[in-house]
Amino acid sequence: MNTKINQWVPVLFGCLITLAAFSGVAAASEFTADFVMKGGPMSGKGKIWVKGNKMRQEFGGQMGKMITIIDLDQGMHWVIMPEGKMYMKNTIETTGEGFRPENFAGMQQGQMKAKVKLVGSEKVNGYACDKYVVTFENKEMGTMTQWFAKKLEYPIKTINESAQMGKIVTVLENIKKGSVKDDLFKIPPGYKEMTQPMMPQMPTEEE
Repeated sequence: MNTKINQWVPVLFGCLITLAAFSGVAAASEFTADFVMKGGPMSGKGKIWVKGNKMRQEFGGQMGKMITIIDLDQGMHWVIMPEGKMYMKNTIETTGEGFRPENFAGMQQGQMKAKVKLVGSEKVNGYACDKYVVTFENKEMGTMTQWFAKKLEYPIKTINESAQMGKIVTVLENIKKGSVKDDLFKIPPGYKEMTQPMMPQMPTEEE
């Protein structure tokens, strides 16, 4: 693994932890928003596009620009690095029944195995939200608290806390409902797929 790719490992690991925060939406959802992410190497600003079961996130942080695309219809998750014209893909599992954490089946196996608990309701940026706490069985992965905006059918705020990444806070801002182009959810032409493993392996409690 070369130095350039090595620099992306913390960011890609952050994507693994926050994947549940961008991994399932109601078919009627279609909007764009800005988001702010704070916490270590994940600090930065970006933009998100949601259309039905598809999501695109563009993020500019300390490690450079990164694009994430999720397509629940195909059960696929792509991480794109524009600077190197490369991308990595992973399969994901979901019930396909919306974006609430309990509908994200991929969180119920392997490193993402977790317990999901609805703990109350709060308002965030003017949106009434259901508040969830996700506790990963692998204690090294920590917990995720998510505020799910019922009107948007999408989480408007997420806090991840883990031993590896510390505390990462993500909040959606400037939310605008409207048409989103299909081309945003495709891999750009000329990009090459990475064949070597990118995600660091998380230790288990037995190790």
